[in-house]
Amino acid sequence: MLPPCQKCACPCELPEDDYGEFICQSCVDNANEAAYERHIESFHAGGATQWKTLIQQQIEAKQMKLWK
Repeated sequence: MLPPCQKCACPCELPEDDYGEFICQSCVDNANEAAYERHIESFHAGGATQWKTLIQQQIEAKQMKLWK
């Protein structure tokens, strides 16, 4: 007998995860898709500015060397 999924209570065919939970593939896929969509929304809503370009990183590194 398959253990029930702890999120949706349907039979879970996957083994126990790292946290001791049984989560079905459908719930895992839904969680991954939601995380990806949050990442994309953040990126397109101005979140892209949180990542620095290589040139910006090099400039900051040179400034740090000058300050030492």
